[in-house]
Amino acid sequence: MLYFLGNCQMDFLSRAMAALGFDVAYRVLASPLTYASHPGQVPPGLNRLVRDMKLQDFFHDRLPENQYQMITPEDASPSLIVMNLFHENTPLFVHNRDRYIFFMDPAAWQDKPELEAWLNAECGMIQPNPTTYLKRYGQFLELVRDRFPDVPIVVVSRLSHFPAFGPNPYSYLEDWNKLSREAPAHYRVWQRGLDKVHVLDMDRVFGGIWAETEQRIETHCPFLKITLEETNEVITGLHASRDMEHIGSMWPKLAGKIAKFMETGEIAYAADETVPEEWNRPWQPSRMDEDAMLQKLASTGNYPWAEAVGAFFMDLQTDYTPLLAGTGHLMPVCHNTLHMIKNYGRITRNPMLAKWCDAHRKTAEQFTDNGPLYRTDYLRRIDEIKASALG
Repeated sequence: MLYFLGNCQMDFLSRAMAALGFDVAYRVLASPLTYASHPGQVPPGLNRLVRDMKLQDFFHDRLPENQYQMITPEDASPSLIVMNLFHENTPLFVHNRDRYIFFMDPAAWQDKPELEAWLNAECGMIQPNPTTYLKRYGQFLELVRDRFPDVPIVVVSRLSHFPAFGPNPYSYLEDWNKLSREAPAHYRVWQRGLDKVHVLDMDRVFGGIWAETEQRIETHCPFLKITLEETNEVITGLHASRDMEHIGSMWPKLAGKIAKFMETGEIAYAADETVPEEWNRPWQPSRMDEDAMLQKLASTGNYPWAEAVGAFFMDLQTDYTPLLAGTGHLMPVCHNTLHMIKNYGRITRNPMLAKWCDAHRKTAEQFTDNGPLYRTDYLRRIDEIKASALG
């Protein structure tokens, strides 16, 4: 069994490996601190609390067994462990006496005063220092190595924030733009000091993808985080940042690398898998014509949809709400694209967006992949967009 440990990047990679015929399991993690605080066993007190108060839905898949075990004694034995530099979730709580650290959604105690009382009496809150992430990750990695001494471990790095990846590239891992400069030194320490630990360089793999595909970052990383400035209900400023967490073209290539590693025990790169000089040049925005937008919206794919909606922000003189109104039934559930549409609606204030809301809501009502809390929140956000459009 191949185990993929981390955040959504490992989910995407595990799916790509499954498509190649491998048996895979994905476990979403909360922070390197949780496992390191109580490695290999769920704290009994926390286990009882979760069971007795029925808190399973308040971990967003970062269940206690994932936070402290990742691979349980009942699971199939691992033949390979693949991990990424996953972002840390907050709030993190530390048990005052037993010193174990855990993540839990604050919504858990909104209607559970006994849980809130327990947290206040028995626990404190901690805020991880982002500048020490790589050091703490190294300690976590060493514990995993000690627990599974004979199993190869591949650590998948993160994509660096090159200027050509604008506007304002960001990652879910806090301060990654700064951490990425010191990361190679940590990688060397891990590979030298820990047996059978290998680092897979995402920058080099993406360099190879760039060399053989469309050389526009929008195609590969289309999601934008939009921040609007508003004065007296008038939009006065817009700031956009590119999401470097979700890289649509990356996962099949990484899967190929992992599959080859399974054969050879080595990570190898092709001649064109290098960082191109052009990535150090400033990002140049480009426009998309309406026919191309419609083609992407008709695809029903997450990434084409996000690329089309992102293009709306490159041409704010034109209102593309009618395109959304006519294609709402084709949009897949995606909170990143939903965020973009919400902010686009705040700019255009076109009541036609309500038609998109009605159509997309029907799709979202049938979506169950991320659990009931996710669906409830997603539907609430659609309703807020509709209310704003009609207001």
